[in-house]
Amino acid sequence: MLFFNFLFLGLIGFSSFMVIGSKNPLYSVLSLVSVFLLSSVLVFSLEAEFLALSFVLIYVGAIAILFLFIVIMLDIKVRNTSTHLVGINAFIFLIFFSALLEFVITLDFNYTLMNTTNYNWINWFSEINHLSNTQMLGQILYTYYYLFFLIAGFILFIALVGSLMLTVTLNKSYKIN
Repeated sequence: MLFFNFLFLGLIGFSSFMVIGSKNPLYSVLSLVSVFLLSSVLVFSLEAEFLALSFVLIYVGAIAILFLFIVIMLDIKVRNTSTHLVGINAFIFLIFFSALLEFVITLDFNYTLMNTTNYNWINWFSEINHLSNTQMLGQILYTYYYLFFLIAGFILFIALVGSLMLTVTLNKSYKIN
């Protein structure tokens, strides 16, 4: 299971690099969609089902498709850029990659914080009365944070109306009875 988590983390890292590294904005948005989907799979493998489903519904279903829709509507032409910055970009990438590699090499994976610090352990399983993740999150969202939940829904509704207004062309000769 740990291998698949690291595999998905590597794929998320590659896709997120392709978001900023792609010259075509359409490919950047599609890479962003793949980042959201892969992070959803990773969260699902960590047994947070509702959070993984909300990643797919909110990020992929609403925000990323809105970005894709706007990129298609803008009809951005990809122009040939000069390649005089290729050496500088490769040098900057090499610096960041070597710093990341040095950080990963210096990590001690056998070190645990539990041996050096004193944590107060709370048995949450007895506190939540054996509710599932979805039921517990639903109770918290709809009781304590219902106002923020409604505000987020209203913001997404405004984004939907805005994207529809971008596509609608009003015909002046059409009469409304």
